[in-house]
Amino acid sequence: MIKQANTLLIVLVSFLFAYWLRFGGTALSQGYLVALLVTLVISSMIFPATGAFRQEFEWAFMRKLRRLIAGWALVVLFLVSIAAMLKITDYYSRIWFGSWVLICGFGLIAMLLLSHAAAVQQRKRGKDRRKIVLVGSGKTAREVEAQIAGDPFAGMALSECFGKPWPGRDTRPLDELAGYIESNGIGEVWIAVPWEDKDLLEDSLAALKESVVDVNVVPDFRQYRLLNQSISEWSGLPVINLSGTPMTGAELRLKAALDWLGALILTLVLSPFLLLVSILIFFTDGSPVIFRQNRHGIGGEPIVTYKFRTMRKDSSEKAFRQAEVNDNRVTWIGRLLRKTSLDELPQLLNVLKGEMSLVGPRPHPVELDDLFKSHIPKFMLRHKVKPGITGWAQVNGYRGRTETREKMALRIEHDLWYIQNWSLWLDLKILLMTPFVMIHRNAY
Repeated sequence: MIKQANTLLIVLVSFLFAYWLRFGGTALSQGYLVALLVTLVISSMIFPATGAFRQEFEWAFMRKLRRLIAGWALVVLFLVSIAAMLKITDYYSRIWFGSWVLICGFGLIAMLLLSHAAAVQQRKRGKDRRKIVLVGSGKTAREVEAQIAGDPFAGMALSECFGKPWPGRDTRPLDELAGYIESNGIGEVWIAVPWEDKDLLEDSLAALKESVVDVNVVPDFRQYRLLNQSISEWSGLPVINLSGTPMTGAELRLKAALDWLGALILTLVLSPFLLLVSILIFFTDGSPVIFRQNRHGIGGEPIVTYKFRTMRKDSSEKAFRQAEVNDNRVTWIGRLLRKTSLDELPQLLNVLKGEMSLVGPRPHPVELDDLFKSHIPKFMLRHKVKPGITGWAQVNGYRGRTETREKMALRIEHDLWYIQNWSLWLDLKILLMTPFVMIHRNAY
C-alpha cells in the first residue's frame, strides 16, 4: 500500500511540476484538474495489475522496473485513447503532456532505484533479518534449507535445524526445540515435511504448543502441482486451490478492457487491409470470405472463431485434417495469409465479443483437443483463461502443425507457463514480440 501511495505521489507531483514548467503556476484549470483526477484513478488500478507491487518481486529489481514502466505506458495509452475518443486532444498542451510523461517516467525509475538501494543496504547491515529454525525431513526440508541459503535478500537467518536428518544436514531432536527457541530469541519456526511423514508434523506442533513463536508450514504438494496454488478459507475450513491463476478481480477486468480497446483500435486501423484481403479471397475463390470453426473458449465452452478462408470451397472433408506441406487445398492467397498468420485477424471480432483475448493460449479446433486431451497431462488447464490471437507458445516458435504428441506437449507447457506467470507486462511483451515471429516455416 505504501509503494502504491508513493507511485501515485510521483504521478501527482510530476503532473504539477510539468504544469508549472509550461504555464508558470500550479493553479490548475478545470480541464487539467479533471485530467489529474482521471489519471490518479486509472493509475490506482493499472499499477497494481501490472504486478509491480507483488511481494514475490520484492528483490527482483528488473522485474519490478519492467512492470513499473509497462504500467506507466498503459496509463499514458489509456489517457491518449480517452482524449482521442472524446476529441479533446487540442485542449491540452502537447509540450506539457510530453514533459509530464518523461518527468513521471524518470521519477518512477528514481523512486524504484532509491527504495531498492535502501532496502539492499539495510539487509547488508543485517537489519530486519529474522532468526528462524527449520524443522523437517527428507527432500522437502533440504529444498527449503537450500532456498534460504541461496537467497541473501530473503531477510531470514537460519539458526538451527531440528527433526530427522536429511542429506548434508545433521539435526537436533525435537525435545530440544522449545528450549532452543526460548534461549536464542527465535522469531519463527518453519516446518517442512513430506506428506507421508505426518507423525513428524504432529510431533513438531506438539513441541511448540507452549511457545508463542510464529509457525509456518511449507506444504509438500509439488507432486500435485497443476497451476498457481493458493490457500483460502471456506466456512472455517482451509482449502488449497491447486489450479488457480494470477488473473483475478481488478486484473481480469483491466485485461478485458485493454483487450476490447486494443481490438477496437486494431480493427479500425487495419480495416482497409481487411477489406483488401476480403476482395482478394472473393475474386480468388468466391464467397464466403470468412471461415467459421468450432473451438474451445474459457472453461472449455464451445465458441465459433473467425478466420479468413484459406482453403478452396470444394476441399471440405468430413474428417478433420491439419494443413500439410504443399497442401493442394490451400489457395495462393491462403498460403500467404497462413504463412504470415494474417488469416487470424478476423478473430479481433471474437475479442470484441468477449470470447477471446489479444494474448492467451491459441484455441485449437475441437477435434484437435479431443485427440490430445487424454494423452497430455494438464492439457485442459489451458482453458482456465480466454484463448488468444497470439500467445507465449507462438512467440517462442510453437505454432503451426502439431502432428505429434511431443510437439503438442511443448505448446501446452508454454501455455501453462503463461497462465502461471501472467501479468500485463507479459501480455505487452508478447504483443511486441508477435510482429517479429509472424512469418513461420511450420505454417502451411
